[in-house]
Amino acid sequence: MRYQVIESRMWKRDDGRTASIYGACPWTSSPEKSRWTMVIVGWTVRDTRLGTIGIGRLPWSTESEARAWADSHD
Repeated sequence: MRYQVIESRMWKRDDGRTASIYGACPWTSSPEKSRWTMVIVGWTVRDTRLGTIGIGRLPWSTESEARAWADSHD
C-alpha cells in the first residue's frame, strides 16, 4: 500500500495561532513553550514510497474520507 492514513497534527497556541509540526519550533523561550500544545486537526496520508506527509491540501475531517482517497490512489 503506497499511502498510509495518519492523524494530521499541528501546534496551537492558547491565543489561536497555529504552526506546522514539520517547521521550526514555534516558541523561543520556556515560558512561551507552555502556551503551545499539539492538537489533532484531521486526517492526512504518508507516502510510503517517497517518505512525505500530506498531498498539498487541507486534512480530511474523517479517517474514512482519507482512507477512501488512499485506497483509490494505491
